[in-house]
Amino acid sequence: MNTEQQKKSDERFNKMITMLIASVAIWVAITVYFQNYASNISSQARRRAQENAIASTKKELNGTIQFSYQWQGALQTWREIGWQITAAEQEGDTAAVERYTQLQERIAALSDLLGPNYFDPAIGWADTGKYESDTYLVESTRLNEIYEAESELGRATDETADSLVVQITLLTVSLSLYGLATTLKGGVRWLFVILGSGIVGLCMVWLSWSMIELLARPEVNNAAINAYSEGVGLSYQYKYDEAIAKFSFAIAKKPDYGKAYYQRGFSNFDKNDITAAIKDFESAREAGLDDINTNGNLGWAYYLNGQFPQAIEVDERVLSIDPSVLSVRMNEALTYLAMGDLPNSQQQYDLLIQETERQVNEAHKNNTEPSASLWFYMDAGATDLQNLIDQLSNKPKLPTEAPSIAMIKGDYNATLDFAYQQMIRIKETNVALEYTGQLPTSQEVMRVQPFAFGQITGTNEEGLITNFETSPNSSFPNQTKSVSVEYTYSGPPPKQIIWKLYFNGVEDQSLRIISNMDTSSGSTWYQTFGYEYTSVFVFNPGEFVVELYADSKLVQTGTFYIEP
Repeated sequence: MNTEQQKKSDERFNKMITMLIASVAIWVAITVYFQNYASNISSQARRRAQENAIASTKKELNGTIQFSYQWQGALQTWREIGWQITAAEQEGDTAAVERYTQLQERIAALSDLLGPNYFDPAIGWADTGKYESDTYLVESTRLNEIYEAESELGRATDETADSLVVQITLLTVSLSLYGLATTLKGGVRWLFVILGSGIVGLCMVWLSWSMIELLARPEVNNAAINAYSEGVGLSYQYKYDEAIAKFSFAIAKKPDYGKAYYQRGFSNFDKNDITAAIKDFESAREAGLDDINTNGNLGWAYYLNGQFPQAIEVDERVLSIDPSVLSVRMNEALTYLAMGDLPNSQQQYDLLIQETERQVNEAHKNNTEPSASLWFYMDAGATDLQNLIDQLSNKPKLPTEAPSIAMIKGDYNATLDFAYQQMIRIKETNVALEYTGQLPTSQEVMRVQPFAFGQITGTNEEGLITNFETSPNSSFPNQTKSVSVEYTYSGPPPKQIIWKLYFNGVEDQSLRIISNMDTSSGSTWYQTFGYEYTSVFVFNPGEFVVELYADSKLVQTGTFYIEP
């Protein structure tokens, strides 16, 4: 090629490069525009998210403070005055009754909670769930959901904006390659052109995808959020059918709304529709709510529905991430037990005790007390075992949270014995760790004969009991203020005695008794439960179970009843 031809070829090449550089410069400008656009969307979304987070926190804080004031300052005062009215009526003091009644009326006039929208004076109680829902719960939930939606929008547009910055950088590189190509001769300059053009082509496709992401960015679905928030408020008021309708509407508006599936699952669970609850918990997980709460509740629902392999899989999913979750560990142990797999159940209960001891020791090491939830979950684990025992014994109570007897596998007698042993083990571990910080020992403790329930009807001048009347069938009439237990023991006297009283399966901790009294001077003793110190309180009708622990060992259990 002669000099003239080479010159014309170079001119054509330079013109082409100039056109390419100009085109890329325009493309850079377009990309910069969309990068700024995405950044602005992200900044606005984050600002709105922060505003809604602050508003949600403020609403909830003010609402809980207001409810606390209404509950303790108004409702509790109203009820306390009501007890004074009852006492005055029993004493025949009509003037005091009139004064207290007028005072009640004045307090009621000053309180929204005691107003006609929430309070029923016939029963002396307020619909606190409705009050909390109306006052703050629904609105704070709505604001928090908007915060999360705006935060998600901010994160999504942030990612798009970051990708556009990378594209701008790559386009700048392509411009440099085009510029270098103009300084070279021969075929090598085409290599730079091809590389630069390839980068530009990649960025063109990439920008198109980024624009699609911007157009399809997650928006705040106010209709779904409003319905979800209202559903939370209705569920809080135990209006499960209405709550389910709201959650279903939210899901129709936003099919990937994981929280709506989760809360609808809870409402179905509370309606005892376990199959529907399972479907909702599964949908919540598929929608991205794959956390401990969702999996823990899904595993429990699987257990109740007799889907034991699925329950084990879900429980293991949680424990493989966090083995310290006591509730899930207990659920897995219980599931193996219902499957008739006693060895694996034993292994899980052993791990449960080890983990409980570890958490207690860790708290004491840090000079703190273990979380109250630890004792709660241990008690719940013992209750779950009792429910399984009741089911296998054909004595289920309502409600009994256990699989139907047809679903339970294995040797029923062996399962019953094992369940009872583990229930006692959990109860004793709970008491020992709470009061001594150590696991229960195998030392010999006193042996207690079955309880006799009745009333103390005679004492001498020294206060010693001279007469005790046993109640037939351990049953007492309505309006009973107190019940006494007569117990006789043999063996070594305990250093510490702990009494627990359960009303319809739930411990009344206000009636728990811890005693370090020396009982070595006799073998028959008495313990009274109730409200003899007042003329107002009485036992509610129902079943009462009394447990006696001697040096952390459960040595006797008995039951008495208050008639309706």
